[in-house]
Amino acid sequence: MKAPAPVLDGAAEAIKPPPIEIVTLRLLDDTLLEPDVALRLAGLADSLPRPRSVMLQLAQAGDDPAELARIVATDPATAALLLRTVNSAQFSLRSEITSIQHAITYLGANLVRDVAIRHAMTVPAAGRNLTTERIYQGLWRNSYLASGIALALAQRLRLPAPAATSTQALLFMLGDIALVSHYPQIADLYNADLDLAVLVAGTQERLGFNSAMVGAHLAQVWQLPAGLRVALRKSLMPLVSGPDTLDPETAPGLVVSYFSNRLAQALWRQVDFDLVDAMQALRERPEAYYLPQHLAAVGLQDALSALTEPAVERRLASLVKGLSAPR
Repeated sequence: MKAPAPVLDGAAEAIKPPPIEIVTLRLLDDTLLEPDVALRLAGLADSLPRPRSVMLQLAQAGDDPAELARIVATDPATAALLLRTVNSAQFSLRSEITSIQHAITYLGANLVRDVAIRHAMTVPAAGRNLTTERIYQGLWRNSYLASGIALALAQRLRLPAPAATSTQALLFMLGDIALVSHYPQIADLYNADLDLAVLVAGTQERLGFNSAMVGAHLAQVWQLPAGLRVALRKSLMPLVSGPDTLDPETAPGLVVSYFSNRLAQALWRQVDFDLVDAMQALRERPEAYYLPQHLAAVGLQDALSALTEPAVERRLASLVKGLSAPR
């Protein structure tokens, strides 16, 4: 195995000036909205059907497989969609999954909860063309992997509710998912695989708001857990500022979610799964400028070591392999 690259040295990063992409990005929030932009943001939320009621229960579910199976079973539509998904070519299983409990045993409670949450959200596909559909599926694929990464790191930090942190990471790109579904004209921004800072700047320039604002607004309208609403509202803060701008109480979950999503995207850019190379590639992007400081502040200077522990690395590699299967 390769020796881990020194990618999390916060002190070394701090002496470098911020990249121009970060310096020039003026992050918008709800207090800076023009009235017409606020109306468009509200209209976006109104255009998306509310999730099934089971979503709130799933977002608050813990790690107990029996509890998860009970919750999913209360919504036949979500259960049916979940079973159809796990039996699709996407997961390339050798034998058919015939029950929710069977899915949990085979795939693990975390991934089953993630798939169920996705299907509890009824984001319409009517407005998506082939390009936006591919981007949409890619965002969910990234979210599944980010959720798995976040679970491992939350357990390493001994956070009080690792499952909640994992769910937060899963829904961290809720705003992006909604934007791509509602505004196919911005698909070129997502299709270009831009640095996050450039993507946010381009979205703000075209629409007058960003993915964090959309995600927080949807979470508010959908009455998702308060902690999740806060995390989505602040989901872009680690991009543009250091640890002193975050609430110490919510910072660990926020930083884990941001890092997990950025690392997941770095892993999907690879041909072969390699955590060390993905971390090094992430480090070189402007979107990661403040990451070493944030990780150090929450006690995750050894994030790479935590993820390259054999059992964790095998689990993540298996997840990437399964999600990479042709659909």
